[in-house]
Amino acid sequence: MKMTINKKNFVAGAALVAAGAVTVSTMVFAMGPGGGGPGGGMGDVGNVEIGESIISVKLTTPTTGSLSRETEFIGTIEPADSVSVYPELSAKVTAVYFEAGDTVQAGDLLFEMDDSDAQLSYEIAQASYEQQVISADTTLGSDYESRLISAKSQLDSAQQSLNNARLELKDYNDGYDDSLLNAEKRRDQAETDMNEAEKAYEAAKNDPETSDEELQDLLDEYTAAEQEYLMYRNAVNELEDDDDSEARSLRNSYRNAQTAYQEALDNYNLVAGESLEDTQKATEASLKSAELSLQQSASELDKYKVYAPISGIIESKSVNEHEYTSTQTAAFVIANREDNMSVTFNATADAATALSIGDTITVSKGGNDYTAIITSIETKADESSGLFPVEAQLQENDGSLLSGVSVKVTAATARVENALLIDVDNVYYEDGQPYVFTYSDGIAHRTDIETGMSTSDQIVVESGLDLDSQIITTWHPDLADGVSVQLAEGQTDSTSSETNVDAQEPESQEELDSEETSSSASQEASLSDQEVSETTSSETTTSSEEE
Repeated sequence: MKMTINKKNFVAGAALVAAGAVTVSTMVFAMGPGGGGPGGGMGDVGNVEIGESIISVKLTTPTTGSLSRETEFIGTIEPADSVSVYPELSAKVTAVYFEAGDTVQAGDLLFEMDDSDAQLSYEIAQASYEQQVISADTTLGSDYESRLISAKSQLDSAQQSLNNARLELKDYNDGYDDSLLNAEKRRDQAETDMNEAEKAYEAAKNDPETSDEELQDLLDEYTAAEQEYLMYRNAVNELEDDDDSEARSLRNSYRNAQTAYQEALDNYNLVAGESLEDTQKATEASLKSAELSLQQSASELDKYKVYAPISGIIESKSVNEHEYTSTQTAAFVIANREDNMSVTFNATADAATALSIGDTITVSKGGNDYTAIITSIETKADESSGLFPVEAQLQENDGSLLSGVSVKVTAATARVENALLIDVDNVYYEDGQPYVFTYSDGIAHRTDIETGMSTSDQIVVESGLDLDSQIITTWHPDLADGVSVQLAEGQTDSTSSETNVDAQEPESQEELDSEETSSSASQEASLSDQEVSETTSSETTTSSEEE
């Protein structure tokens, strides 16, 4: 079967179809009856519909505000007011009155230590004081001769007591002088030399006639004297730490005897060579000295009893009866839980820098959240962890946050203020470059941006946009740079001076004429297509009949 087509009509129709395709973005072929299904042909070509599809979009604009990013830490609950009780001296514990977990009141006696040596020193000081009182009454109430005899008698007695005390201490040290007393003498002399050297240096420094060389020599002398004093002072401290109770007792007796002898000697010299007025002054001074010695002994005796400095609950105890205390170890730790508790946690350098005193943080435990305010941030990192300790005071406590409990702490470790913010969902990325689509005059534009800190919802825009930028929030697979778009219902173009109503005003006569011409051309193209179809059909039929 041979088929022929009128080439002239076919070419004319094709040209019109091609011309129409220039302005048509989408072609939809609506198949007539029998078309598109099995066994069907081309269908009814006259039912072809040609239309235009434009993306409908919604818009938003950036906002300004603050953005923060939170970090979680592991914290520990601690009492806001906690005191570690250290004994002032090392001695044997004779009685302990409280245990861990007990409640104490401020002033309660916690424990006692063996104070037999201190008690003896106190009694000696008390006897010396009483003796000075009697001596003062005798000295000021009798004639010169009787006073002189009394003073000599006291001096002899004090001399004998001093000799006996020195011999006892020397026998205890196997015939050697007491090393601590010798060290104390050297320390006192070194301290005197140091003070004199310092005065000489200060005087020379203020003297404009002093040369630099002379000033340097005086400074070297002062430095050497200071080093010698520190050496003897350290030696005294070490010897005091190594003392036992018997050595301390003998040494205290010697010191008291030495003090009593010096007082007796001063009193005798006053009585023997000074006036009554001077004698009175000396007597009063001796009495005052004895009184001060008694007070010092009483104060030393009090150190053997340790009292609670605050009211609260005993969290830990490290002393036991018949054991020796240590001045370096806390005997008791007392926590005052009536006040708010605090939480401590360790932060990295960046986090510690971002945090500030007064910041609010969240403490979480057992499904409950509590508010706390940062009260301190250490400026020096912990040597073992390299982290910076942070402490915050809890603003509330329902009783479930106990001392020593671990909790989760949430704090804002990064924040920006007055930043340009957009939703994270509106940002696209290509090869690491973030961008958004913005709207302008019916066209979508790709706009590259520079971003900063972000959260799961928002991101900071550092450059590329401003508050008037209209960001397209609608996602569409065909959305691209330069694509024509139209605003969805209810959306307005904030940058356009015309409203949607203005866009629907009657067209000018020239525009109407242009549309009529275009419509006529489209009708002619349709008729031409129909003629081509009819001609083709007619010629096909004729050819079939000829065959």
